[in-house]
Amino acid sequence: MNTIRVEHVLKYISGARKRFWGWFLIHFGNRKFLKDSSLLLLANAIVTVLGMIRTPAMTWIIPKEEIGMLGVIASWLPFVEVLSLPGMNSACYHYVAKGNPWAYITATYQRLRWSLLSSGLLLIGAVFWYCRGNIPLTYLFSITAITFPITIGLTTTSSIISAQERFKGLFWYRIADSITDFAGFIPLLFSVFIINRIVTFYSTNQISTAIMQIGLSILLYVELKRKNTIKMDIQSSSEMIRYSKHLTALSGLSVVQARSDSMFVGLVLPLNTMADYSIANMVSEQLKRLWSIYIALRYPPLVRMPTANRIKQFMIEGLFLFSGFIFAGGILALAAYIFIPILLPPEYSDSIIYSYVLIATIISAIPGWMIEQYFRTEQDERQQYIMRISATAMSLVAPLVLIFIFDAYGAALGRLIANLSLSIIGLYLFIKAIRKIKIAGDSSS
Repeated sequence: MNTIRVEHVLKYISGARKRFWGWFLIHFGNRKFLKDSSLLLLANAIVTVLGMIRTPAMTWIIPKEEIGMLGVIASWLPFVEVLSLPGMNSACYHYVAKGNPWAYITATYQRLRWSLLSSGLLLIGAVFWYCRGNIPLTYLFSITAITFPITIGLTTTSSIISAQERFKGLFWYRIADSITDFAGFIPLLFSVFIINRIVTFYSTNQISTAIMQIGLSILLYVELKRKNTIKMDIQSSSEMIRYSKHLTALSGLSVVQARSDSMFVGLVLPLNTMADYSIANMVSEQLKRLWSIYIALRYPPLVRMPTANRIKQFMIEGLFLFSGFIFAGGILALAAYIFIPILLPPEYSDSIIYSYVLIATIISAIPGWMIEQYFRTEQDERQQYIMRISATAMSLVAPLVLIFIFDAYGAALGRLIANLSLSIIGLYLFIKAIRKIKIAGDSSS
């Protein structure tokens, strides 16, 4: 009897292994997927290498306190961007992926309009730092306010390229975007300074990024006109704008959850600590780039799947993705341990420990992000709101309490707690959604 049971179990395992391997080859072993994923991974590798050149060069050329100023503007920017309707990028991506390329024009127009609000808030930030007597930060905020509608408002360009699965174009977009961040070194090499090094460096980068975005936007517009792309009807346009506002609200909650720790560090702790924390954020952002690659590759086919197939796909891919991110996070932590002391000045040693915690925050959020994408494909805003509001509340309380106990380490730990809550709540809602679909299917049968 026991022998029969063992044979049955072994037979079941063998069959499951064959089914799994067949599924893997269908979805991940085809030539197109391998080509597209290789191209985006190559882009990520090149951008990472460029970052490994750019960041150390900045730390050796620009004083640490001024690097901290750059960290302050970077911590404010995501909050300010919420006013510019950032959800329009995701809405554009969603509608273009479903076969409506003119959504790009509508989305770009709306983003440019709403970006003016963000520019106004940045000018208020400039006044705030002027009143605090920090003139360089006043200039940084003013420059960002002037260039914001172009550098951020035109980022819908990447949405249409990605949604149309033009991965070669996306490859060159990411390379060009990264290269513009080197423009600031040109005046520094010739010892040409406006106010100080960081203001000169930052303003030059902003201008070069604006030129790139304007050029690409014109090319995409001309292409759509040449192809006689059908314009969106009023109803579809209104629906996309409505959907983008929901996504913007969710994006705002996401920003609070993911960036409140950096904001608290910039406001409460010295600029030198902010510089270390900014370096750690740059390290952990490498994992976010891998997540962006996954979404770029998989969202268009996932959103077109029937719900039943989509659920199975998210479950299997989610397990793969979480395991892969644990492995990639370990590699990234080891790289930070080895390369930060080699590439950066000795005074940046604290950034190594910060980076460990921030890498863990990204890994802990993967299940939550995956489930959020499932609800996004279903256009189920309610579940997304539940996930984000709960995690956002935690992200405001935990870092703010812990930063006064453990300084910057406490802020990072608070963000880790918030991301864990996002994943736990998301898993609960996902299981609940599966049960509801199963019950509805049983009732109909």
